[in-house]
Amino acid sequence: MSRLSDIPVVDELAVSSKIKRSKPNRQKARYFFVAMAILFPIIVFFGFFPSFQSLNEGTLEVHWLTHIHSVVMTSWILLYLTQTILAATGNLKIHRRLGLLSVVMGVLVFLVMGMVSFNIIVVNHPPQESFLFDLLLTDFYEMLCFALFFTCGMWLRKRSSSAHKRLLTLATFVLLTAAVDRILRNNSFPSLGMEYPAFTFIYLNILLIPLFLYDLITLRRIHKITLIGTAIVILFQIGVSTVNGSPSWHKFWFELTAPLMVKVVEVKLSDAQTAPLLGDYESTIGNITISQNNGKLYVQFNGNEKQEIGAASETELFLKGETMNFSFVKGSDDKVTTAKAEMIGRVYKMSKVK
Repeated sequence: MSRLSDIPVVDELAVSSKIKRSKPNRQKARYFFVAMAILFPIIVFFGFFPSFQSLNEGTLEVHWLTHIHSVVMTSWILLYLTQTILAATGNLKIHRRLGLLSVVMGVLVFLVMGMVSFNIIVVNHPPQESFLFDLLLTDFYEMLCFALFFTCGMWLRKRSSSAHKRLLTLATFVLLTAAVDRILRNNSFPSLGMEYPAFTFIYLNILLIPLFLYDLITLRRIHKITLIGTAIVILFQIGVSTVNGSPSWHKFWFELTAPLMVKVVEVKLSDAQTAPLLGDYESTIGNITISQNNGKLYVQFNGNEKQEIGAASETELFLKGETMNFSFVKGSDDKVTTAKAEMIGRVYKMSKVK
């Protein structure tokens, strides 16, 4: 027969204290992902607001497909915010009803990103050396990471809510790359001695720190999805930074997309046709000088190295080494009255220095 002293005694006070300590953690944790979901559209706003200003001022022209892209991406960000709030406030019935819409929007995000990325190449007919092929590489990183995290997140939504919300947070996180890059460039953030896109990735990844802290505070460890997801993101980023600027990458995609590009036929202008275009111009990107030497046309930006340009007509010139066009309007006296430089939708007004 067991003695009374042999019966284990449960310290009710200790258990009660432990339960009480865990409750505040869960209470605080409910709104962490809501805070992240609020932060994301703020970043998007500050990243793209200058572009909206340029649209209103007429200094930016974008393809209609880009407008659709903007609507789809904004809708996803707002849907992510809505779903996060519904989950945090316990409105799971509505949260689940919006699940199908989330699937549709996720597919649209992936498809429209791909369409816009290729459209920029096709419409702007860049030369093989163009940086647009490097932007295409960054777009692929965003598309693949988003597709992976989104698909896994939807697949695990009924099996593990903790994995589900982290995966969709990571999926939305990678879509912020362009917004973060614009914030860095518009505000002259230090590049930390690195080239694009490495320095953009460094600043972007700062947004992952709160997720690690959240895991440590609420779980006393790092959730495996946080670890695996971050590792995947960094591996992709290392790959993109390594391949960026690779002649082989540029050549492959140039040859693949060249048959689809809008063709620009270069024409030969006479000295009489080029004469009115030559001279110095003032613009929002600095001083632009158009000159001629041995029958070839050149452009200089702020007195830097000359770059060869070609002519599509007697009033349309284009930069041969990059995606930039120059348009001129002549008056009845054959003198240039107005001019502008265009680069991937950006419009820079030029006024000739007399």
